[in-house]
Amino acid sequence: MDKAILESELKVKDLKTVGFSIDKVCQLFFYKDRVFRAINTPFESQVQEMFSSGMMQELIEKDLLINSWISDVKIEGFNLVVEHQKVSFWNYPYEWSFSMLKDAANTVLDISEIAQSYNFELFDVHSHNVVFDMGTPKFIDLGSFFRRDPNDGRSWTGYLSFYNAFYIPTYLYTKGYSDLPQSIQLFHGYYSEKDFFNLRFKYATFFGSWLSNLVFKFYYNARKLANARHFRVVEKFGKHKYSKYILFFKNNFQNIFSIKKARRLMKGLKNSKFESYWMNYHNEIDPATNKRFQRITQLINSDLKDAKSLIELASNQGKFANHLLANSQIERVIATDYDKNAVDAIYKNNKGSNNVLPLVYDFVRPNGRITDAKIQDRIKADVVMALAVTHHLILTQEIGLKHIFNILESLADRYVVVEFMPLGLYAGDLNTTPPVPDFYTVQWFKEAFSSHFEYHLDEELEINRHLFIGKVKKS
Repeated sequence: MDKAILESELKVKDLKTVGFSIDKVCQLFFYKDRVFRAINTPFESQVQEMFSSGMMQELIEKDLLINSWISDVKIEGFNLVVEHQKVSFWNYPYEWSFSMLKDAANTVLDISEIAQSYNFELFDVHSHNVVFDMGTPKFIDLGSFFRRDPNDGRSWTGYLSFYNAFYIPTYLYTKGYSDLPQSIQLFHGYYSEKDFFNLRFKYATFFGSWLSNLVFKFYYNARKLANARHFRVVEKFGKHKYSKYILFFKNNFQNIFSIKKARRLMKGLKNSKFESYWMNYHNEIDPATNKRFQRITQLINSDLKDAKSLIELASNQGKFANHLLANSQIERVIATDYDKNAVDAIYKNNKGSNNVLPLVYDFVRPNGRITDAKIQDRIKADVVMALAVTHHLILTQEIGLKHIFNILESLADRYVVVEFMPLGLYAGDLNTTPPVPDFYTVQWFKEAFSSHFEYHLDEELEINRHLFIGKVKKS
């Protein structure tokens, strides 16, 4: 621990924090490479109880919650500080595949069941309160826990939040929608329930939109009332002339919206049903018997032997990434692809892994919200590798080399490994291979590569594969 921290309290003005927060329980602060939550005075006893009761220990031991502990660090204006283990590669829900989203949802349900056994519950359960710590989803928001109110019966007051943030996008995957679930997470993690009602019940407007609107309004408001926290209903309707009927309705219907019901909903969602172009591309590939992959492995072991982490762009099913973990000094891999089904295959093969993080990521057209940290500020590695992809980007999508290399450079701490295909879209038959532009040559690629990176080698691996390795230039 930093000796300066032990000897004096941290000043709030010297700490970094998030730009937007509505957390009543605590305030999030960052100091150097450490993460703190300073607990607001009214919630000090609650947070102390969360730790002393054994709840936090159980959640952490079951790998459901990011490792957290009451800290000795003092922060100006606060009596209680909790410290969190820092997540190595921060990620967001729009970077997850179907199975990742589903497992994140089940993590929230597991936490909620355990919390209820300690007389607590999760209230704010949107998907951005979960992060993947490599291959394991973990909840990260201490401020989402509240003591249970016995007046709420068996209901889970986080149910509607869970339904919107997890169930709806997962349901859409199972109905063959590929982009809408990701778009929901990119917007703000929620989807209009009226839109979902219209999408799910396609013939709802058969007798006129006025009737469907009326049915939805009754359904939505009744469910919202039944699931509301009891004290909120009293605050809002306590002086209403029909307050006793309102509370009667809530008390008789609130138990419908339970963790068990949310669990049943998620169990009913089996598999994602959309198809994608590259989902089967690596089905027949075995890196252990492929001479090209074997040679790249040799070069990483010999020429990049000081590298410990790697980002593979366009990783597809991540087979080569896993091969490198088993046959090189590389210890951690972030395997990315824009094909959500391919990333789902990576995740299924590495669930619970401590050394593989799968991410949905189109590196030439990255997604993101204005409030989120850019990926190059969250995810870096010693090596960035892009195999068998530049020809598609240059010739089919007309992406410039400068843009491609800028992205590789922004993610790499030390080295870049990239392939160039001099025959372009060659698929094994020269007679049917489309011609390439005059400028598209190995020399052209080498000159551009050398202007961005310290050139190390260019080796022809196959007739249409030249491997380039370079070092990131020090600024």
